[in-house]
Amino acid sequence: MTGTLYLVSTPIGNINDISIRAIDILSSVDIILTEDTRVTSKLLKHHSVVAKSSLQSFNQINEDRKASNIILSLKEGKDIALVSDAGTPLISDPGYKFIKHARESNIKVEPVPGCCALIAAITSSGLPSDRFSFHGFLPRSSNKRINELKKISDKEETLIFFESVHRIQSAIEDMISVFGGNRPAVLCKEITKIHESFIGETLSDISIFFKKNEDKIKGEFTVVVQGSSAIEGIGEELDRVLRILMGELSLKKAVEIASKITKHSKSKIYDRALKIKNQ
Repeated sequence: MTGTLYLVSTPIGNINDISIRAIDILSSVDIILTEDTRVTSKLLKHHSVVAKSSLQSFNQINEDRKASNIILSLKEGKDIALVSDAGTPLISDPGYKFIKHARESNIKVEPVPGCCALIAAITSSGLPSDRFSFHGFLPRSSNKRINELKKISDKEETLIFFESVHRIQSAIEDMISVFGGNRPAVLCKEITKIHESFIGETLSDISIFFKKNEDKIKGEFTVVVQGSSAIEGIGEELDRVLRILMGELSLKKAVEIASKITKHSKSKIYDRALKIKNQ
């Protein structure tokens, strides 16, 4: 019998945000793989977990080197838990290649659900949560960040980002340059911790907060940004423009001119033009 690889979610701030099942599994497995053994030791001690297992470092630096031996231990029947320093393993953390390897080796991979910062952020933001896309950490340089933001500027679903304390201000300014300052957005700061706060209703609000509160640019940040809905907001006017242009020009040319007038993507306007044509 092979062992089971458990993906155990841990608290993202408040140390009590852990499930009973997670504690039971951490108490019973043979090995706990963790980003930082000091962080996990503190968690186990707080919850009086007497682990029969050994704590082993498993992170971005040593993942490739250690993966094969861990798979071998699982094949020998050992149960192993994988935890990150905070939240759900693999979310903006390395590890997916290891999980892929385990599944290909017919190892049972079992999630132990719990805290996840992006879910906590979107449910608390007041922004649409029926559809969303997670984009993790944006590139470090402003130019690459802006190019990445441009690729997703027309997405209609809510967008979620993680950002470090060192780049949060410049990232918000780049979002304003691409999405516009009036785009609805909420800055989620220090979720579940003592200084938890949800800041702003737009990207401009967040920018103003930082400029007025430079001493509060500390902690961990999740940014929730509403998707593009501008075309819906000017729907009737856009339809009127398209009908006029399509009465005189080809569909392709009408879409091209309408895109220049409204500053919206050709793909979105083309979809709308097709609906008008079919009507």
